[in-house]
Amino acid sequence: MKINRLVAASTIIAIFLASQASGADFSALAKPMVRQATSGESIYFVMTDRFENADPSNDNAGLVGGSWLGGFDPTAPGYWHGGDFKGLTKHIAYIKSLGFTSIWITPPVKQKYVQGGSAAYHGYWGLDFTTVDPHLGTEADFKEMVATAHKSGLKVIIDVVANHTADVIHLEFGTPIISADEATSKKPSWLNDLSNYHNEGNGQGVTGDFYGLDDIATERPVVIQGWIDVWSDWINKFDIDGMRIDTFKYVDAAFWKRVIPAIRAVALKKGKKNFPIFGEVYDVSPYTTSSYVTSQQVESVLDFPFQKRVTRFAAYGGNTIELASLFNSDDLYTTATTNAAGLITFMGNHDMGRIGYFIRDAVLESDTVGALERAKLANALLLLLRGSPAVYYGDEKGLAGIGGDKQARQDLFATQVTDWQTAPRIGAEPAGTTSLFSTVHPLETQIKQLQALIAGNPALRAGTQQVRTGEGDVFVVTRYAQNQEYFIAFNGSDEKSSADFKVSTVGAKWASLSGLCTSTSTSANSINIQVPARDYCIYKANKKYLPSSKLSVAISVKNIDFFVQDAVAITATIPGDDYNTVTFSYRKKGGPWITIGTADKRTVEDLETQAGFYRVYLQKAGLKGGSEVETIAVAKSVTGKIVASKILSVKIPK
Repeated sequence: MKINRLVAASTIIAIFLASQASGADFSALAKPMVRQATSGESIYFVMTDRFENADPSNDNAGLVGGSWLGGFDPTAPGYWHGGDFKGLTKHIAYIKSLGFTSIWITPPVKQKYVQGGSAAYHGYWGLDFTTVDPHLGTEADFKEMVATAHKSGLKVIIDVVANHTADVIHLEFGTPIISADEATSKKPSWLNDLSNYHNEGNGQGVTGDFYGLDDIATERPVVIQGWIDVWSDWINKFDIDGMRIDTFKYVDAAFWKRVIPAIRAVALKKGKKNFPIFGEVYDVSPYTTSSYVTSQQVESVLDFPFQKRVTRFAAYGGNTIELASLFNSDDLYTTATTNAAGLITFMGNHDMGRIGYFIRDAVLESDTVGALERAKLANALLLLLRGSPAVYYGDEKGLAGIGGDKQARQDLFATQVTDWQTAPRIGAEPAGTTSLFSTVHPLETQIKQLQALIAGNPALRAGTQQVRTGEGDVFVVTRYAQNQEYFIAFNGSDEKSSADFKVSTVGAKWASLSGLCTSTSTSANSINIQVPARDYCIYKANKKYLPSSKLSVAISVKNIDFFVQDAVAITATIPGDDYNTVTFSYRKKGGPWITIGTADKRTVEDLETQAGFYRVYLQKAGLKGGSEVETIAVAKSVTGKIVASKILSVKIPK
């Protein structure tokens, strides 16, 4: 049952309308849609140690001894297996051929090789943050890999950790101690100062040790400047192009507000205008993940809310209203400099497990055809819905694994882990003892084809996404850019299913770009689509889009989002079903207008939201509770026509 959120605004905030000044021109307030540095990327995420072993001489980091010393044991899932930078360099052309624009690699810094009965092959137990780990090669090897990637037009994004180091500090009776042989084991030297750690023992908050790893006191000035210097050196010395930040939410917000702008300035000076930075905030609520963006800590985060809901649709189907709700919540990320287009989307990873694992868990073991179809559906959802997709290495080879963490970190080169040799793969036989690079998998063929289609139709990656259905088995979105509209339909059901929906290009015929759907125009702007089981299709209008309604805009704060406590939902309505942008601004009386953000799509009906609203959230931070501000919505059509709403005075809740 739908919950009506249209309530008397006086219960939350006091409002009144003020007439616009005669002849006032607000056209300068109309702003284009934001596309931040993370927008438009297509990312291939690699665990370097498990990708390709091109230089066996570095397998044990040059040490003579068993796995207890260097950590090399290619037969054990939790130890080093030999993958290296030369292996990445060897397959740059392969990654490029799949259509990716960026490579994201696990932390390349020097590790504490072995601790707690496992090894640091994953890269998250750093000791020396100034150089590369010798298991992976030399600094020259890393530079060669980056240079080769750049020649192919690929960015290199490195995983970084600010929250913690490897575990060398121990508490005895509440006192932090460190052994003599590890007292100076970390670099830079400030990492060896015990006062630069919280020393509180295990905990999952900002000041606790994350699974026993030494928690750094990131509020200290020496630490802030220290990390700025470290990451600046990686930009200047190694020419990296972006950063994924591990355990982002366990670091205080003030740290990021100092560090990230400083890093961006260094990257810009190096000539890198688009330097993607995104944080790991492991939380499935968009109300939580968006808060790290709207508080201006970071421009983008990994989209865990997307992963949970879209993966569930790919594996089981049937939850289209949940998808509608997910994309309604995109408005939470909109600010003057950010929006949901810059989120990093994914279907599985090295911690939680692969998309193949989730799919195999959802289908009958004997249903190999259904598993492959659902894996293809998952790829389509990831690559064709809004955001910048990150594909986990080996997913394109049908790897599934038997769980998360160590069981989701298989070798692409010939594996020596016995269980991995016989583990089922989606769409192919088990890996056996051969390299997975030796054969072409149907999933990699599909990815290559989809990425090529997207490259030729940029709206499918960077364009406006408008949800068109929010119930039934078929989920439909339209994508739009530069007067060209497309629609994409996904069927998560095990049966052929249909949907009726609206489009905005009136009177168009629609050409199929991919898929085996049956499409029928039921009116000038309505379509019925029949989609095969566990399948998808892409259609393109045969004519350019032009607006069909007269442009006008009305602003309101009556549609309250009760799940947001620190912001006021401001909405606008525009007649018809055209593509428009609406820029929302506010000002303190007598002051200049300040952009809140620009919206380019309408809400759709779900259990908590009414349909038809362009929406942003005015953050209360910096505004005094009980004070009044003036707000305005300025709409712009694709033909350049601009209109403004009346000015709305809003009382900020206390």
